[in-house]
Formats: sequence, structure tokens, C-alpha cells
Amino acid sequence: MKSTTRTVLRKLGTDLSLDGEREARQARDVEEAQQRQHTGESREETGLSGVPEEMLTESEKRHETYRRRQAMGGRFTPAAERLPIMTSQEREERDKSRPKWRVATSFEGRIEKLLEKYGPDLDEVQRHLTLGQSMKYEFTDDGKVLDREGNILYESGGLTGSSS
Repeated sequence: MKSTTRTVLRKLGTDLSLDGEREARQARDVEEAQQRQHTGESREETGLSGVPEEMLTESEKRHETYRRRQAMGGRFTPAAERLPIMTSQEREERDKSRPKWRVATSFEGRIEKLLEKYGPDLDEVQRHLTLGQSMKYEFTDDGKVLDREGNILYESGGLTGSSS
């Protein structure tokens, strides 16, 4: 019998092999319980959760998902009760301590123009670079700006060469 036909028959309740499956499952459960009693193990799982997923019928699977959902719902309080209610002053204080994200930069000109405008403050120059410019130039710890080839464009005193 095809699986689609079997599922339709199960929903209708006229599946002939369903009774055989239940009897086989009950016999297997009885054997497992007897083995546990002999070995002294206790079964921690209750209900259908101990049965493999492929052995459950569709209605049993549905029942198990609803049972799990109810069990999880009882463990946690609703989010509205868990989250603190913040006043506007508390929210402002919290936002002050958070890091500020960089805003998108726009192209202000070539790097020489930025170096002339912001001078010796290389951190400020880096903040005003676009993404492409920041990939093209390297800022060293000793106050130099290098291009891709390693040519020095800016040294602590001023511009030394031209960019390409």
C-alpha cells in the first residue's frame, strides 16, 4: 500500500495494519519494561516521548507536539512579565553607555584633501574615509599613511607623494 493511501486510511480510522503496529509496539514496550525491572533501571520518559518518531501515527505525533508545547509554556512566564519596564530617563542612560555605530560616510575627496583638512589627527582622517579608500590605504602606528604598493603618502610632517 502506498504511503499516501495509508495516511488517508489512518485519518479515516480504517487502516488494517494499524492494529498490528499497536500490538507490536505494546509487546515491545512490555519486553522493555521487563528488562528494565530486571536491570533496575527506571524509565524517566513518560508517555509517547520514549517511542521513536517513525513508529508514531500522525495523531500521536500531533498529540506529542501539543504536549511539548504546553510543557514549555508552563516553564516560562510571558515575555511582558519577564522584561523590565523602562522609563524614558532609564532608556536614555542605557543608550548613552551603548557603542555608537558609525554613520555612512560620503566621498569628501581624495586622501590628500582629507589629510590637509584634518591634519595630524589620523584617526579623524580614517573616520572620514569611504570603504574603498580605507581598503586602499594603510595607516601605521608611527603616523604614516601607505598606499597599496607601500609608498609613503603622508608622514608626521606632511604629504610626501601623490596617490594614484
